[in-house]
Amino acid sequence: MNSVLPTAADQSGLLIEHSLSTPASFSHAAHRTDIDGLRGIAVLSVLAVHSFPHWLQGGFIGVDIFFVLSGYLITGILLQSLEAKRFSYIDFYARRVRRIFPALCLVLFACLVFAALYTFPAQSRIVGKHVGAGAMFISNFVLWQESGYFDVSSEAKPLLHLWSLGIEEQFYLVWPVVMVLLFKLKRAALWVLCTALLASFACNLFFVVVKPSATFFLPPTRFWELMVGALLAYLTRYHDGGPVAWLRLRLPAASWAHRWMADAFATGGLMMLLIALVMIDKGVYFPGWWALLPTIGTFALLAAGPAAWINRQVLSQPILRFYGAISYPLYLWHWPLLSFPVVMGLELTNEVRVMILIGSVVLASLTYELIEKPIRYGLTGPRTIWVLCGALATIGLGGLVLKQTDGLLNTFPESVRTIAATEFRFDYSDYRVDKCMTRLHQGPEIFSEECVDRRDTSRKLVFLWGDSHAASLYPGLVKVMNERPGYRLAQYTAAACPPLLTVPTSANKHCERTNKFILERLIAEKPDTVVLKGHWALYGTASGEVSAHMASLRETVQYLKTLGVRRVVVFGHLPTWSIPQPSVLMKQWRKNDVVPERTNEYLKPTSVSYDKVVEQAAQGTGAVFVSPIAHLCNAAGCQVSTSDSGIFHAVTNDDCHLTAQGSELLMQRSAAEVFN
Repeated sequence: MNSVLPTAADQSGLLIEHSLSTPASFSHAAHRTDIDGLRGIAVLSVLAVHSFPHWLQGGFIGVDIFFVLSGYLITGILLQSLEAKRFSYIDFYARRVRRIFPALCLVLFACLVFAALYTFPAQSRIVGKHVGAGAMFISNFVLWQESGYFDVSSEAKPLLHLWSLGIEEQFYLVWPVVMVLLFKLKRAALWVLCTALLASFACNLFFVVVKPSATFFLPPTRFWELMVGALLAYLTRYHDGGPVAWLRLRLPAASWAHRWMADAFATGGLMMLLIALVMIDKGVYFPGWWALLPTIGTFALLAAGPAAWINRQVLSQPILRFYGAISYPLYLWHWPLLSFPVVMGLELTNEVRVMILIGSVVLASLTYELIEKPIRYGLTGPRTIWVLCGALATIGLGGLVLKQTDGLLNTFPESVRTIAATEFRFDYSDYRVDKCMTRLHQGPEIFSEECVDRRDTSRKLVFLWGDSHAASLYPGLVKVMNERPGYRLAQYTAAACPPLLTVPTSANKHCERTNKFILERLIAEKPDTVVLKGHWALYGTASGEVSAHMASLRETVQYLKTLGVRRVVVFGHLPTWSIPQPSVLMKQWRKNDVVPERTNEYLKPTSVSYDKVVEQAAQGTGAVFVSPIAHLCNAAGCQVSTSDSGIFHAVTNDDCHLTAQGSELLMQRSAAEVFN
């Protein structure tokens, strides 16, 4: 199963504004080195979780730190210019262009070249789409629409990290207008700002469980994080210098009391960040309540001011300030460099990861010194803005061309085009998704009447129950049943939900309720044959987890027998690949100019071992065991392609889900066992 929802490790954050200021005055001359260091901590945290996700699972909170910093700095700049009566929308967005576009153009162009030269059409189509989305700052919307059970894994999306840049740029589209209005309101400004912040936070809390993907990616549930920083900027300027200064006014005049208050804020803020790094992982609903730890922690560190001991002695260290200075190009570069080997099917060892990180730092430093600084501080005329806008638009158009041409599919021979375009392009009608197969966020309510063939109820009913692997059998079952007029078919399948009476572990929160519904349908329909199929390796690798699932499988078979089901058929494990199977075929075609029929290259041995585990579990239960490994694999390898009139087809869409051709192949070979 590929990445279903955006996990916490998929996050990234990009701080837009380098101009740093003191709490008392947002003068560009007063540079807060502690904010540089805080940005360094943020970017290093994100790099850590992306490079070594098992070492620091909470590192993704760097994005939340960046969001607060962005809101704080930009709001301060807006307030300063509004007070001086020199605010200009043109000037504001011109500065954003000089800050954001140079490094972004370079990275997007590099990804575009990589996709066109080194990937296959199915992959380059995805990269082209994301280059276009990144150039238009709508990556968060595109990724939200893509998220789902059959989506490409996050590691195979070189521009996944641009979703957060989209959030920030969308914030900057509306925030200057909001600040102009708030500046005119004066007395009501604070109440309006707090109300907007709380409304966005409330939306986040309400939707994070029921709509986790939308909550993760969309502006209404993320803007509150930037408004936390904006609130501090407003309080600092108009309410006694901010929270720390306000409290100082109410403390004794002794200098130690004033220093203690600033240090208390800084210590509390840093502790909140450390707790977030340790306690939060990709298994929690995020942002939700958990996001308060990094956002309030950042708020406290900023409010403490540059004189607090932690801000002065820890955050202002030169090494942190260095990474803070290059944080924007560093984040832009590191994720594509980590993703490229995955897209190409190469192994990311720890040594390779370290080399990539070193390379990312080198590229980020060069980008900052040779491109960012000269353009941002030297080329300030209107011509620079037009050139940068034109460059980004041209690169974005190139991405859309790559997408519209199906990843330059027509440059490949006709015989392999179907394979080249197969990967990740599921025909959902083959599996009857949204009708007879639920997605992760769907419950049994979506099952439609057509899930049971009622055209002739005198025929024997074959009941297909399981997860997406079971759904992948459906096209083949339909094909072979057309040759057996005495049978009809029912399909009830759910993503990441195995066909078991009790499910020890599942990524599908609706699984228990869905299986209960399916059991009720089984009792009502009284099928002759029940076919059970699961992606068995998905539900745990530890011996205890495997034993629990296999015990539940035996219990399920026995229960079906007590219901009067004449024949229970248990399918073992499908051949599974470490990279998408179409990529295996294309790699070998590019290497040998021949599409192989069979191969063992990139085959996961665990799929073979799990097939045997399921076979052992089915023994003695009265069930018929069908081994996909036995039907699709032999000494020469597992079958990976079929051909029809000189046109080749892959057997599997991705790493383990059958194409329609693969489904028909398996079911034709196992029909005698299923329909005996």
